[in-house]
Amino acid sequence: MTNPGDIERVATKVVPYYVVGVVDDQTEVPTESREPDFVEEEKPTRRPRPTWLGFIAAALGVATLVLFLVAMLVATGGDFPAGTILSYVTVSVSITAVITAVICLILGYQRRWAAFGLALSILANPIVLVAVFRFFGG
Repeated sequence: MTNPGDIERVATKVVPYYVVGVVDDQTEVPTESREPDFVEEEKPTRRPRPTWLGFIAAALGVATLVLFLVAMLVATGGDFPAGTILSYVTVSVSITAVITAVICLILGYQRRWAAFGLALSILANPIVLVAVFRFFGG
């Protein structure tokens, strides 16, 4: 039978201990460099994402809404050719906003702003609005 006191004297953890020698000023310091036993892995650095791209998608969505309102005001004022041209510009800006927002959503650049711009550009697109009005108008 073993003595319980012997168990307490057993080493439970081995810690490496390196002895550093004392160097006198008169002797030369060895130029050999000792490589560490382990190499710390560097964490990959993430490139900063462009924050302005999502804001551009939102700005294009707001521009679509503003252009649509201006086109409606001009057309109801009696200037149909100018209203039609503004409507075409609105559709072009809307398509640009949708493309920019989809790119932002896929790549993860300011997704909330991009989703906001996407919703505005789809809802303010004259072609979409005409289709919705025809569907509910009968």
